[in-house]
Amino acid sequence: MNPLRARLGEHALHDSVAAIAMPGREIGYPELVHLVDACAARLVRDGCAPGDTVGFSVPDETGHLIVSLALAALGLRQVILATHAPLGMRIDLARRLAVRRVVVSDPAHAVPGIAVIVLGSAESSDSPSVRPAVPLDGGQDGPRFLFTSSGTTGRAKIYDLDLAAVDWRATTVHRSERGNARQRLYVSHAIEHRAGHVRRLYAAWLGVTSILQAPRTRMSTGALCRAMNPTHLELTVLEAMGLVQDDAIPLPSGTIVHGSGTRIPSALRRRFRAHHGLPLHVHYGASEFGRIASTLDGPGASPDIDDDSVGWPVPEIEVEIIGADGRPVASEEAGEIRVRGATMGGGFLDDPEATARHFRGGWYHPGDLGRLDRDGRLWLAGRIDEMMSLSGINIHPAEIEVVLETHPAVRAALAYAQPSGAFGDIPVADVELLRRGGATEAELLAMVRDALGARAPRRIRIVDALPRSAAGKVLRTRPGNRARGR
Repeated sequence: MNPLRARLGEHALHDSVAAIAMPGREIGYPELVHLVDACAARLVRDGCAPGDTVGFSVPDETGHLIVSLALAALGLRQVILATHAPLGMRIDLARRLAVRRVVVSDPAHAVPGIAVIVLGSAESSDSPSVRPAVPLDGGQDGPRFLFTSSGTTGRAKIYDLDLAAVDWRATTVHRSERGNARQRLYVSHAIEHRAGHVRRLYAAWLGVTSILQAPRTRMSTGALCRAMNPTHLELTVLEAMGLVQDDAIPLPSGTIVHGSGTRIPSALRRRFRAHHGLPLHVHYGASEFGRIASTLDGPGASPDIDDDSVGWPVPEIEVEIIGADGRPVASEEAGEIRVRGATMGGGFLDDPEATARHFRGGWYHPGDLGRLDRDGRLWLAGRIDEMMSLSGINIHPAEIEVVLETHPAVRAALAYAQPSGAFGDIPVADVELLRRGGATEAELLAMVRDALGARAPRRIRIVDALPRSAAGKVLRTRPGNRARGR
């Protein structure tokens, strides 16, 4: 029995905490263990073998978690082949990882040329008893969780986590969010998204409650929170924006709320506080590393701070800002961020160039610019590879976007370079307003010129909507692909 299955068994001895809570249904840890063991037995019966890498395409949140835990209990390598991803992308990922079998809940999500295991609904808790799942090779080594992150070449980078990394990350996150044994967590990221998956995995490892959507009847975040009373709520930026609309019902008092996945503008944090009477906390992290900083916990943490800082480095994480010479710089001086921690991993699968770029000298380099202020708080200044150079002046899109987003009529801004043979990168910006007519392009241009002078954009365009990912992150697509202006 590997450490994950043993850990679930320990949680099952204390049946006072639900493992999964859904509208109208709760699954305790004893029942979850039974479902995981039953699923593992089915996977073995249908051909999963020692050394296999198994992909799975299960969008239902409860079924997805059970399959992932079952694969982990068997000690197998696993990778999510998200059902919303194009078939060509799933085929490429499966081939890169030599996936032997794909577990699906719908045969339509099978990958051509790879053996498929089609699962129905999870077995009920009153089904015949099954043996506890054990690693297929009979050893005690834990499983591997394979994940992807974006790559600059257009091909996803692949990294993995073992159980030591899961334990360290789960514990770090739990502490930074002031978690406890009675924590009830709802994460608005879809479970097939890496962020949504790992948060549910961490919850199972820690023995706390994951609030999940019921099958086939997805509720809005506000409605689900009113029905299920989460103690902790993690939002995408789109969900946070939706919860500050005029008709949004306030969240239960005392809920610890934080946003993740992309930069959360200070203006949105202020609107959220005004509407709900709760602070919207911000976390900073990297897929390949884990949580790095948080506004929720630190030596001077205060629920009354709504600025653009991402908070203090979380415990056991070392953060440095370095200059062009690779040496640490003084407080308040901007430079490249580098971080290190106990189980940060050592690189990417089959991508030596990305490994050399991000993992250097015992440090992880996320590719971000920032500064540490005199209080030890971390402030982001954008991505290194997005820097613009206008006639020798270095300008980062983030400094333009932050200024524009201080305007009360602005929902979000996106700055980018317009190439010029004579001047280099001419900064321009697209702006999405909260409501039509809330501001003019001339008004916004005057405001940002007053704040940034020569570093201001030369042109501002108001657009109907900025391009976003499913999680609400503004996408830096090519200008020709952006939303039409108005």
